[in-house]
Amino acid sequence: MRPWRFTSVAALSGLLVGACSKPPAPGPVSPEQLPALEAERARHPNDPSLLTQIGIGYFEAKNYPLALDALKGALAVEPTNYTATVYLGLTQEATGDLAGARQSFTGAQRLASTEDQRKELAGRLSLLTVEELRQSARQALAQEAVLSQEPPTNNSVAVFPFSYLGANPDLKPLERGLTYLVITDLSKVKSLTLLERAQVQSLVDEMGLTQSGAVDPATGARSGRLLRAQDVVQGALQDAGANDRLKLDANVVATVTTSVVASGSSANQLPQLFDMEKAVVFQLLQKLGITLSAAEQRAISERPTADLQAFLAFSRGLEAEDRGDYQAAAGAYQSATERDPNFKVAREKLGTVQQLSLGVSIVPAVLAGLGTRSGPASPVGVGPRGVVAVRPSGPGDLLRSLVGGTVPSTGLTLDQSTRSDPPDIRPTLPEATRQDLVTDPTGGLTGTIIIIINRP
Repeated sequence: MRPWRFTSVAALSGLLVGACSKPPAPGPVSPEQLPALEAERARHPNDPSLLTQIGIGYFEAKNYPLALDALKGALAVEPTNYTATVYLGLTQEATGDLAGARQSFTGAQRLASTEDQRKELAGRLSLLTVEELRQSARQALAQEAVLSQEPPTNNSVAVFPFSYLGANPDLKPLERGLTYLVITDLSKVKSLTLLERAQVQSLVDEMGLTQSGAVDPATGARSGRLLRAQDVVQGALQDAGANDRLKLDANVVATVTTSVVASGSSANQLPQLFDMEKAVVFQLLQKLGITLSAAEQRAISERPTADLQAFLAFSRGLEAEDRGDYQAAAGAYQSATERDPNFKVAREKLGTVQQLSLGVSIVPAVLAGLGTRSGPASPVGVGPRGVVAVRPSGPGDLLRSLVGGTVPSTGLTLDQSTRSDPPDIRPTLPEATRQDLVTDPTGGLTGTIIIIINRP
């Protein structure tokens, strides 16, 4: 066996890491580090780790074209680069290429090494779905002149958010709850195609419709044409005199003619809210000339919960979800499921907003595997070969931080030549940390190797 002759501590540390693990993963990069990284890129143009570092730096600097160039270059060399794949998705998302972002995040899920990473990416994909709906709404508005001339999809129905016109603010969330109920019931009619509530809500938000505009037939017809819906359903809940009575009204508006083709109305007290909603839905279907099968009638008559307070909590959850407050939505859905453990849709929505909340809470560096939820790694400085030294923030990050912050000692280079009489080699180190290296009988070296680490 040939003995080693060491005079560079940094070289030895790199050798040990290379023998025991993969090359250090890229760390977060600040824009100030980019010139040094670009200089290193000129010397190593096909280094995937370096290209990833540069891509991260340009992403943080919001220079998305250069970020895309670097990250795509990294993936051309190393297609399984998880960090580059995630940052590519984030960059595509920032530039409005949502289809590309979805492809990248989906690909990253296949590359993910832990279940936590897969869950975090699922949350990001859920957020991406919300943004896709908003983008579709913006595109529809931009193309209104063209879409308004196209024929609607046959038997398609868009239910717009109901309005609460009463004086009790505790009932305002029923605007969302009633909308959900009507969509759910009409979707049980096989001859109708219902647009998703989130899709309609995104258009309403983008158009900035007021309560009065939301119940105006002309405005509803215009909105429906943008969605290629044949009919739109609009409605309102309002106070109806003494004894805390409420009145629920709804109209079906044809988007082509803007005329009201069916209407329904019911009045009762709040505890009979579900009865009111069912009565209005059956009236609308009857006036539209739709004959229901016995199975369809039974399905429409079903209620998601028998607990009105659980439904009010569910409605608050929908309201919070629509405004992007996913933590508040989760609390409301949790309250609904606690009141009624059999409230299936509330339990499903709870899972959805928990995923959305996770997607919001995970910062890019953590999503890309460069830190932990409790504290993502933060940049410190550029080490040899452009590798950024990062503060350890969780399991697996310590070794990376040590290697990235290694300071080379002054001395000779790593040498594998055999010497029968090696000289007395002592690295130039501070007296307090210096350990003498001694020779072994075979002419090699034994002793303690000191690796000096930059303090963050």
